[in-house]
Amino acid sequence: MSSGGDDPTLIGTPLPDRGAARATGGGTGADAPWPDRSHLGDGRYRLDEVVASGGAAIVWRAFDEHLARPVAVKLLHPHHAGDATVVERFQREARAAAGLSHPNVVRIYDTGREDGIVWLVMELVEGPSLRDVLLRREPLDAVVVAAVGEQVARALAAAHTQGLVHRDIKPANILIATDGTVKVTDFGIAKALSGSDATLTNPGTVMGTAAYVAPEQLEGADIDARTDVYALGIVLYEALVGRPAFSGDTPAATAAMRLTYELLPPRRARSDVPEELDEIVTRATRRDRTARYADGAALADVLTPLLASRPSLLTARLLPGAAAVNHTALDEPLEAATSAFARPGDVRRMLGSAVSGAAVTAAALLAVLFLREPATPEVAGTGSIMWPVAEARVFDPTRPELARDPALAAAAADGEAQTVWSPGDYTTADLDGSGGVGLLIDLGEVREVRGMTLRLVRGGPDVTLYALPDATEAPDARDGIAPFGDPLAVQRGVRSVQRMEWSPVAARWWVVWVTGVSPTPVGTFTIEVADLSVLGPT
Repeated sequence: MSSGGDDPTLIGTPLPDRGAARATGGGTGADAPWPDRSHLGDGRYRLDEVVASGGAAIVWRAFDEHLARPVAVKLLHPHHAGDATVVERFQREARAAAGLSHPNVVRIYDTGREDGIVWLVMELVEGPSLRDVLLRREPLDAVVVAAVGEQVARALAAAHTQGLVHRDIKPANILIATDGTVKVTDFGIAKALSGSDATLTNPGTVMGTAAYVAPEQLEGADIDARTDVYALGIVLYEALVGRPAFSGDTPAATAAMRLTYELLPPRRARSDVPEELDEIVTRATRRDRTARYADGAALADVLTPLLASRPSLLTARLLPGAAAVNHTALDEPLEAATSAFARPGDVRRMLGSAVSGAAVTAAALLAVLFLREPATPEVAGTGSIMWPVAEARVFDPTRPELARDPALAAAAADGEAQTVWSPGDYTTADLDGSGGVGLLIDLGEVREVRGMTLRLVRGGPDVTLYALPDATEAPDARDGIAPFGDPLAVQRGVRSVQRMEWSPVAARWWVVWVTGVSPTPVGTFTIEVADLSVLGPT
């Protein structure tokens, strides 16, 4: 179980000493950082091991000696436990949340105060948090994200019906039980720690977690159910795209970004997100809360029709040891991979639109599949190997001199996803009318290639792949893309990890040609290539 220990930070709250608060892996309270005791509640609750820690509390796996059952015990950090006002609010909110009885809500059993220690006893959820899942995987399959969202929204609906607002929906507060059921924890905790009048300008107050806080929480406006709808939309965006929706230099800067920018629709970062889910996430995260769904029930009602089976069966795939669901196996029929959302004929339309407008000869292209890259491309499941890239150069007809400096594009093929090549920023998505910009890939010798995998910082660009099968010399950027002839593959709205395949072609020189770029948070457009892989048959 994990709760309260993800992202930096509860706004206005100093970062905890995370090194002193990590899970101990076992033992009694004596080998954990705090408290230095083994039981609470007059001996009723035995503290076994720390399972999570955040800016507000430490969570222990414990055992209820009276009822002979495992439980979770959340202990307020001393700087909160010593504040009588905070303690009173904490216990009041705990009593209110204890009235929630819903399969997607972590039950609260008891609360108390003993020798300066304030504690809350809850249902123990043995599975991981959504934060744990996101840390160990690539962006999740859309159908699984929808199933997570539906269950969290149902939990929020139960709370909103009783007039409760969570105020701190984030991946660490979303837990996956061992049967796959998604459960929300920490109802009322953010309110208890902040008070109803907290704002960003009140030093030391807590409003919510910076990466997920709603605009109205920053502006000091009244909080209602739509605040939770916004936070859940931000969580779903992160699960779909694989990165936070907003990211600034500081927690306060991260939070403040949403006062200026609308969240870009997830399909702009990952083109395989179904339109229905894209529209739901976009509406849920509107800055103007009157444009959002009214509450958790309204959000759950639009997510439910997207699911072909019981939500917990889908989210069970997120448990440790379950089959990975964040990619499509290459030997799995495309129809099966998309059936959770696709209607009859959708797969054919997707394949048709992927190559529309491209003049592709039958000899060069028997079939083009655009699939997410498997976790280990070296053993991609289709007998592919990766050819080494001898050199990558900028291929820009408007700035041909850039091709003379191999260092400018080296980051695109150095095997390091942390290094990035970009041609710079543009004012429009169509490269300011320049026609395109590209990367010239030199394999060092003629090699038979059947595909390429692109890793981008953000998805959304339009990309075409070309080869020069008969060339004996490197192409000159001043001649443009015309000498390359017909494209091998065309993809609009490339995903952050995009694999493109074709019937094998032998060539030394290849061009990744970009004709449309993706928006940045500051209003410009660009492409940022973290890495690329060239696939050859065995």
